[in-house]
Amino acid sequence: MSTLKNIARNLFKILKWLWTLISYIPTFFIRTLTVLIIIMIIFNYFSKFTSNIKTGTALLIQMDGILVEQTKNKSSFDLFIQSSDPKEIEISKIVKAIKLAGDDKNIESIVIDLSNFIGGYPADIIYISETLLKFKKNTKKSIIAIADYYSQSSYILASTADEIIAHRNGGVSLYGWSSKRVFIKNLLDKLDIEVIQFSKGEYKSATEIFTEESMSDESKEANLKLQSSIWEFTSNLIEKNRNLETGKINFYIENADILAGDNNFDFASLALNYGLVDSLKTRSETEQYLSDKFPHPKEDWRYISLDEYLKSEITNSENIIGVISVAGTIMDGSQPRGIAGGENISLLIKNARKEKDLKALILRVNTPGGSAFASELIREELMEIKNLEIPIIVSMGGVAASGGYWIAAESDFIFAHETTVTGSIGVAAILFNAEKTAKKIGLNEDGIEKTPFSSGLNSGVFLKTPSDRLINLIQGSVDRLYDNFTGIVSRGRNLSIDQVNDIARGRVWSGSDALDKGLVDAIGSFEDAVNKAKNLANIENYKIKRFDQKKNDYTFLKNFFGLMNIQERDNYNKNLFYNLKNNFLKTIKWSENLNDPDNLYFLCDECIVKY
Repeated sequence: MSTLKNIARNLFKILKWLWTLISYIPTFFIRTLTVLIIIMIIFNYFSKFTSNIKTGTALLIQMDGILVEQTKNKSSFDLFIQSSDPKEIEISKIVKAIKLAGDDKNIESIVIDLSNFIGGYPADIIYISETLLKFKKNTKKSIIAIADYYSQSSYILASTADEIIAHRNGGVSLYGWSSKRVFIKNLLDKLDIEVIQFSKGEYKSATEIFTEESMSDESKEANLKLQSSIWEFTSNLIEKNRNLETGKINFYIENADILAGDNNFDFASLALNYGLVDSLKTRSETEQYLSDKFPHPKEDWRYISLDEYLKSEITNSENIIGVISVAGTIMDGSQPRGIAGGENISLLIKNARKEKDLKALILRVNTPGGSAFASELIREELMEIKNLEIPIIVSMGGVAASGGYWIAAESDFIFAHETTVTGSIGVAAILFNAEKTAKKIGLNEDGIEKTPFSSGLNSGVFLKTPSDRLINLIQGSVDRLYDNFTGIVSRGRNLSIDQVNDIARGRVWSGSDALDKGLVDAIGSFEDAVNKAKNLANIENYKIKRFDQKKNDYTFLKNFFGLMNIQERDNYNKNLFYNLKNNFLKTIKWSENLNDPDNLYFLCDECIVKY
């Protein structure tokens, strides 16, 4: 009996020990993870104050992804899944690193790796190119470009380098420009879906893919002038950077098949013989070349990466020049970083207004527009800044059109790049009448309503043909918005209404053309905007303060609950065709869900000029 008791006692002890161990495992991992996070934070903090950069180091800039004004939030959930979204490269980080390298005696050269560069707006790519050219001119330091193969977008950047290295089986792809859109009118006709279009301005072609079988003459005219202007600037820049005679780039593009045939379709040899690259090397040869040029006793070669190199700038000035970015499609409500939410941007401007030492505000605009209501919320907050006699300077990025121009027009000074896409002063709205489609599949909407307007416009898709009174109501709203738009431009740019109408009508302009038309004040970069802010504020010493959205991790919970099939219950006012509308609107390349409460948009879909 005592033996059984001992066995039971020992078994109980073992089970108790196992239970304690099992209970402790989650705590152990949580504590270990916490300690590791604390160590990483401490290491990251103190690394800002220590530098292991030796003389003769190269700054390695790896342009992996697409160039954007503002990167989107990444949640911790993204660490556990493979996203199909391309990597994003924030313009300001690249520019800051190049400038710091120019003043750093230990940085001998910049090596820019363009193997995985996707592209961006022409003005943004050229802004980086011009920053690199200033680096060379002011410091006499060298730039080396490396890639297996150069796309058009990567070659614009590579052309600034003292030496361009391509792979022996690589080459350079230059193809000029194009502007094409898929028109779905015939598809909608087959589905018996009627498109009800509301727009003001014959060049406002954002919705014509739904209403026309092909691009309108007005849209072709505007696009031809816009893109010809941008490409002329781009090709001239490449030729100047590479010391090529004028017209040689266009000749290369127009005769690519003949030139390739002359080189036995060896595109790497063609690029070398044509003067587009300086040498052809395998990856191993490139690695050895960099090792010889920047020798390191232990590593392959002496370099420091972009993220390692960037550090905070310290200043004791009390004068603040605020910077707020309006990046991505303008949408109603609160939106994640990388999308210009009306609520988010308005709050940032309000926070800047409360900053007691704010002397000037720079609005960095890189958006094709979007929601009319959200654009107006942002403009109203900017006017509160202006009422305090604090100067507002706009620095336009790759695109600042439609809603982007609405919020910029009344600022004190506007800078654009020669290749910025701007203007598009017009209004567009679109509704879908799916009554015939609904009847075909056995649906019939019926009931009562107090007025012809009781059903509302939340879904954007009607299962009953809307009345003429409702159509007139919407068209009147569009006309009023257009008049408001031209009035804002008239006041902000000191132009008569007739002058504004001549350059408005939804037409897009390049930055250089916009300067001629009086839509912008000068051609210049973000640095020019900073200098202008300093002058208008009448200050010498200052510090830049970026008012930015706080990054949060709420998307982790949203994705988690999505996996658990716990969905948001906010579809109470959406009918069966709500997703159909959004799928059609996705053919407008800027936005996945256009969400203006009145379905009214300052949107420039025709502004798509990306390399």
